[in-house]
Amino acid sequence: MRMNQRTMLIPEAQFAESYRIASATAGLSELDRQILDAIVEYYRQLAQRGYASFPSIEMMAKSAQVRSIDITSAIRNLVGLALLAVKPGSGARRNEYLLCLPKRTVAAMAASAVDDAPAPPF
Repeated sequence: MRMNQRTMLIPEAQFAESYRIASATAGLSELDRQILDAIVEYYRQLAQRGYASFPSIEMMAKSAQVRSIDITSAIRNLVGLALLAVKPGSGARRNEYLLCLPKRTVAAMAASAVDDAPAPPF
């Protein structure tokens, strides 16, 4: 799997929150955001229907109206920013794109969740 060493994979239950954080990251181009949108849409369809096909580089390029090489460069940028991991496909299987966040961001999310929890009534 190709991913930045500073990242943590995000569980499906936290996709909405992690997507909100990832899309607000400084330095993202419009193409980077479109790729994140396509990946989140895949997981949304998967949750609703129980099946969906992984987005391919060609499909993302067609929907964004850019060249495939531009999508590949944007994916490389997202991996470098610790927002995406790529699980390579083989043969007819497409690559699988997984949402990630930097470890320090995940730790901050966990700390804020603990702060929001009510204190035990001792």
